[in-house]
Amino acid sequence: MRKLLLFLFLGSLFQTIAQEETPSFREDQIYLSIAYPYFSDVPNELIQNKLSYNFSLGFIRDMPINKKRTLALGVGLGWDIATVFNNMQFAVQDNSITASSIQGAYQKNTLSMQTLAVPFELRWRNANETKHAFWRIHTGVSVHMPLRFRANYTSSEGIQTNINLPYQKTLLRWNAHFGFNTWNISIAHDLQPWAVSATPNRSFDIRFTKIGLIFYIL
Repeated sequence: MRKLLLFLFLGSLFQTIAQEETPSFREDQIYLSIAYPYFSDVPNELIQNKLSYNFSLGFIRDMPINKKRTLALGVGLGWDIATVFNNMQFAVQDNSITASSIQGAYQKNTLSMQTLAVPFELRWRNANETKHAFWRIHTGVSVHMPLRFRANYTSSEGIQTNINLPYQKTLLRWNAHFGFNTWNISIAHDLQPWAVSATPNRSFDIRFTKIGLIFYIL
């Protein structure tokens, strides 16, 4: 009986030591991002005005890939919405997008976009089981499935015109997030355009770069 109790005690001790030596934490997170989006490729006559904005919300599943769990892969699901103020009036002609600069006064003119996002990340952090404030670098790509791509125009008389624009079925976006603890810089760049638009002078890809802040909730 004593030998059995000793065996159980030693087994429990070894298991506790093994658990202490092998970290078990992961960085599953809800994320919230606030960013400023701007056109990456535009003709000279296109001007962004007022304060464009982008919001993102989602969840990342963390999958450590090294023993110290400072490196991990991340995959998640999110929702992304953006409104970009500009001076170009977009229209659809023969299933193609055309754009011309607005002459005269108007109240508001925007492009509004909404997508479901599936991010894939390579993640580094100098964290451990008890260290909850740490440096991090996340980079990767996200696959976006557009839900809405719309041009919204309000004339000086208050008459609204909303046009649904044709778009790609899926979009690929590069992302990088880095910072310390709560405050993290977020940079995103569309690797594929939403669509191609023609102006009187030339055609251009409708794609965006976004710079802002991202916050994580464990």
